[in-house]
Amino acid sequence: MQKDYPFGRPAPFRLFVPAASPVIHQPVDGLIVLGARLNPRDEPGRVSRLRLTHALHLWRHRGYLGYLILTGGVMPGCSCSEARAMADWALAWVEEHWGAEVREVLRPGLILEEASRNTAASARHTLPLVQELGSSSVGLVTDAVHIHRAHLLFKRQFAPQGITVHPLPARGLVRHYWQRRRYLWLTKMALREGGAWVKALGRLALGPP
Repeated sequence: MQKDYPFGRPAPFRLFVPAASPVIHQPVDGLIVLGARLNPRDEPGRVSRLRLTHALHLWRHRGYLGYLILTGGVMPGCSCSEARAMADWALAWVEEHWGAEVREVLRPGLILEEASRNTAASARHTLPLVQELGSSSVGLVTDAVHIHRAHLLFKRQFAPQGITVHPLPARGLVRHYWQRRRYLWLTKMALREGGAWVKALGRLALGPP
């Protein structure tokens, strides 16, 4: 039955599963996992899957750590939010790799933030969720290309409220595309991230959020 996964059970995805469990060196109450573009089937794309598998290994390594806030709204051309698609994919992946019992442990810890369409909005919209949970320290999960800008934007929102954000990057994305000679994709990624940095620095120049 597929009733738990409205978008269907995803294909196995093992490319970015680390050989050894990743370690969180800082005390955190939960994780914020940033969304990325969905594929044409409204399933998480490669970037989202990289971030999710990294976050899930962190969650399990810390004894089913707290909560996972998944971010991302409905983008043009999609029928569901990035956060919802990520949640369905994460539950299916956990069941396949760790069993139905662990999936049911994960399920109540998934919190969806479905209003944001960019990183700055994710920082704004996740802040009240983290405050409501009473957290003073959270982990921020995204890929290594995105982590520095994302951490800057989240720190700008969270630090004035006394909440510490620890960056926990998922690595391997650039290497994966470089080895497959996906140079055009890498160029687009660099240009997109460069443009986003200009916007982020512009927000900083305007002063406090």
